[in-house]
Amino acid sequence: MTHSTARLVTRTARYAMAIIALATVSACSSVGRSLPPAEQTYAMTQLPVQRTEYRLQDGDRLNIKFPYQARANQEVTIRPDGMISLESTGEILAEGLTPHELETVIKQRSTTMRDPEVVAIVVQMGSRKAYVGGEVGRPGYVDLIDGMTPLQAVLAAGGFKDTAKKDAVLYIARGSDGAYHASRVDLQDVVVNGQQERVRLMGNDVVFVPATRIANADLFVKQYIRDLMPVDSRAGATAAMPVP
Repeated sequence: MTHSTARLVTRTARYAMAIIALATVSACSSVGRSLPPAEQTYAMTQLPVQRTEYRLQDGDRLNIKFPYQARANQEVTIRPDGMISLESTGEILAEGLTPHELETVIKQRSTTMRDPEVVAIVVQMGSRKAYVGGEVGRPGYVDLIDGMTPLQAVLAAGGFKDTAKKDAVLYIARGSDGAYHASRVDLQDVVVNGQQERVRLMGNDVVFVPATRIANADLFVKQYIRDLMPVDSRAGATAAMPVP
């Protein structure tokens, strides 16, 4: 073998080793190849649910009682925009409040009554669904279970696509002001490192898995929630802050 031929073989071998190393790294980082089974991933998100006072959501049916002014009693259902309408107060944003907080708001708004007593009773809970969109197997609504996390919702929607940007998932929820607010959650860290999830989904929350990093969450929420999402967004749609 000539000296030039030996150098060519050595160079070719180095190229081959580099290609193999690159392929190994790509395989280890590819979505779906280095991930644990879905059952194992789901189990990593099963944390104790923090029990807190119940907060009202759309679809809940309420019995609003005025013990000393029975004629003002009403049964109402929280609308998709989070509002209820009472004869004694007009429109009130009830979604996100506890029953006790709603009682306080009704007392403050019932200007035609003198020192009213108010009791708000949840007589029927509405259905609980969250919307999962973007790079998932089956975009659409998923039924919520108690304490459901964003990752569990993604798994219920068919899991991540190969194109999913798992470290930049947007969690979008409607605040007490009626506007939608966005924040980013890193589900890559949850899936690969077993990091515990802190978010627990509520009805009408949105989990959006992008294909690439979303630079301006404010613009995204405006366009996606108002223009594309199959939910009622009459209460408005803004993001709390841009997500870099």
